[in-house]
Amino acid sequence: MDAPYARAAAKVAQDATVLASKNVASVTRGSGTTAAGVYCVKVSDPNVVEDLADAAIVATLNNFRGEITAIGAPHAYCGRATDAITVVTSNSSGEPADRPFTVAVL
Repeated sequence: MDAPYARAAAKVAQDATVLASKNVASVTRGSGTTAAGVYCVKVSDPNVVEDLADAAIVATLNNFRGEITAIGAPHAYCGRATDAITVVTSNSSGEPADRPFTVAVL
């Protein structure tokens, strides 16, 4: 992935397949919920993980209208893992929906 100014980044398909990444070990579906659109982006660089909860994290949907939230602090949907970004996507009506997205830690 060409992301020279991002410390970690991933382009992810709606089924959680990683299409491209930098310092990201994996993307899985969230646990602790039955809702669609919950993803866990596991960051692999320990230097990024160290301050993930306080980092600037940006996320955007790819080629879909809707909403996206990226949570850098430990969250129940990702087992309260300190090395994971919890990403939640929804459709334009605010209903949980699987959506492709890009997320980056600056």
